[in-house]
Amino acid sequence: MNQPRKRMTFYRKQSIIFTLFAIPQTILYVMFFIAPIIGGIVYSFTDYNGISKEIHFVGLNNYKTVFGNSRFIKTVIFNFKYSALLVICIVSLSLLLAIILNSKIKGKTFFRSMFFFPAVLPLLTMGLVFNSIITKGIPQLGATLGIESWQISLLSRPNTAMYAILFVAIWQGLAIPTVLFLAGLQTVPEELMESASLDGATGWQKFQFITLPFLVPTLTMVFVLTLKQGLMVFDLIMSMTQGGPAGATESMAMLIYNHGFVERRLSVAMAEALILAILVCIVSFIQIVWSNKKRIY
Repeated sequence: MNQPRKRMTFYRKQSIIFTLFAIPQTILYVMFFIAPIIGGIVYSFTDYNGISKEIHFVGLNNYKTVFGNSRFIKTVIFNFKYSALLVICIVSLSLLLAIILNSKIKGKTFFRSMFFFPAVLPLLTMGLVFNSIITKGIPQLGATLGIESWQISLLSRPNTAMYAILFVAIWQGLAIPTVLFLAGLQTVPEELMESASLDGATGWQKFQFITLPFLVPTLTMVFVLTLKQGLMVFDLIMSMTQGGPAGATESMAMLIYNHGFVERRLSVAMAEALILAILVCIVSFIQIVWSNKKRIY
């Protein structure tokens, strides 16, 4: 009888200790994450500008203003176009890199360490570096070589600025998805691959019917992370174009920043931020539900 009581006393004391350790983190989480979200939702229904002490409830007026603004619609189109290209490029290239690095090639340990180097660099720093290369280095090289098309910066053209930013994002964003795919490739049973080879399956058939189904959880994770990165892109745009030229690269996050901190329309910015969060959640939910149907358990 004493043994169960001692055990219950031990577990009770252990639960109290764990709870005490969890309380500070919970308080910080509520203060710096939950409370700002709730505050943002409340402010999105007011006319708060970030300075005035007088706050008036305006209902859905901010949301009507957002959806009736052609500038917002333009940023949504930019974000979805940018995100689609980013997802396609990063998923395909990182999967290809992972397959190559997982194969028996010479120096693969060296290549595994080298390709991960961009991931440790801050996006803002990379944006500033590539901004100098694209706006000064390449035009100067074009002038030296006499190539007219190189003498005009890609970032100064509305039809090419997005692709210059996209290149930098892909260069930096390939590392972590490649590592995830490398880990996913380790879960593919060698017995199935050997059996498929004995049955005369081609390399593409083995990838399509064996490797790919086992990579569905990793594909889902990479898709959601890359999509989030694309929809919330801010650092590269801020450091490379600041939304220009002529608003051609203004993303939703950049628009939220401009409305909130430049134009002092904080309540409108809050409404736009909430809409962006809902868009990310909806697209991620659809992708996760679809991938769960394709997953191998």
